[in-house]
Amino acid sequence: MKQSRMFPVAVLALVLSWASGATAQSTSNDGAIQTVVEHKLDDKDIRNGEGPWVAVENGIVTLKGKVKSVWAKNEAVQRAMEVEEVAAVEDELEIAVGESDARVAEEIAKKVRSYPFYTVYDDVNLAVNEGHVVLEGRVTMPFKSEEIEERASKVLGVQSVQNNIQDLPTNIHDMRLRASLTRRIYGDPLFREYAFRSQPPIHIVVERGRVVLTGAVRSNVEKVMAGTIARSTFGVFKVENLLKVAS
Repeated sequence: MKQSRMFPVAVLALVLSWASGATAQSTSNDGAIQTVVEHKLDDKDIRNGEGPWVAVENGIVTLKGKVKSVWAKNEAVQRAMEVEEVAAVEDELEIAVGESDARVAEEIAKKVRSYPFYTVYDDVNLAVNEGHVVLEGRVTMPFKSEEIEERASKVLGVQSVQNNIQDLPTNIHDMRLRASLTRRIYGDPLFREYAFRSQPPIHIVVERGRVVLTGAVRSNVEKVMAGTIARSTFGVFKVENLLKVAS
């Protein structure tokens, strides 16, 4: 009788011992996961001083606090998911608010202008409302649109990015026309100074023989002259002169 009574007690003791060992193992794994995730998120483009903070329980990672931008938020979740043994990621991150919409727009404009592949043949405009960004315009290659969007999404305070940038069609006629217009406009004595700038101010957008001039010039005389040159260039079907005169 004594033996039969002691048997379930021994089984219970064994189960409790196993459970205790499993809990200790789980806690140990959670600590290791947390260390790895925190290391992956130690990035100046992600951290904001107020986050992200990492907590792990049973392999489930919870991200809290504030990050710099929508890119940082998405990137933090993605990096956490890539860590081995992470079962799931709970995203409780917030995006920091920028100083103002004007300031956010200014920083994005700088990012676009400094983009190595942004040329006088591309044109990008943007609007910002409470940190939500809308990108408009046209670029000569598809990859430019994606990379410009990523640059914008990294700016402090950007809550979201709506990318409406269109890709210009690729054809030999337009390519030749761009080259011809560039030579004629920037080769004119009135605009020669602009040609030596790292960011020439007159953008020449060509689509199937139709030309749109954007950017800024110093006077109405320059605006009219640029339009006249474009209209007199062989192969141009139509010109829309959207150049602004700097005040």
